[in-house]
Amino acid sequence: MIQGIGEALVRRPPEAIIAFVTDLERYKKADWKIGRVLESRREGNRIFMRHDGKLRGIPGPPVSLEMTIEGRTSVRYRSVPSWPAKWFLTFDGGFELAEVAGGTQVVHTERFRFHAPWRLVAEPFLRNWIAQDVPKEMERLKAILESEDPTL
Repeated sequence: MIQGIGEALVRRPPEAIIAFVTDLERYKKADWKIGRVLESRREGNRIFMRHDGKLRGIPGPPVSLEMTIEGRTSVRYRSVPSWPAKWFLTFDGGFELAEVAGGTQVVHTERFRFHAPWRLVAEPFLRNWIAQDVPKEMERLKAILESEDPTL
């Protein structure tokens, strides 16, 4: 397993952050791993999504995931087995939110588990990169959200 963790204090309420991270068309401006959004379907606090993308510049197969929104404090996601991605990897992660003086503290975690034989190459190749990419993703999230008009 490899993972990346990033944190940011964002001068926006939790609802604005949740709205941003659950809209992949918007969120891919911060998360450059996300490519074309192929599907997004929401039912209550659950969202099913499919998208393609790349890891460290290398394109991968489309992936499916399910997001769950837990009130104003958490958004969690996990991969849903789909062909052909299920033969390569699974992933999960989320966003933990806490209102603090000056905004919302956001902790974002991404975990990837590659299946053999891909693990032997993918994990060493991606380990340091993902550990550095997720904090940069949080910097971009903060910059994007804080530059938007909060009255919109």
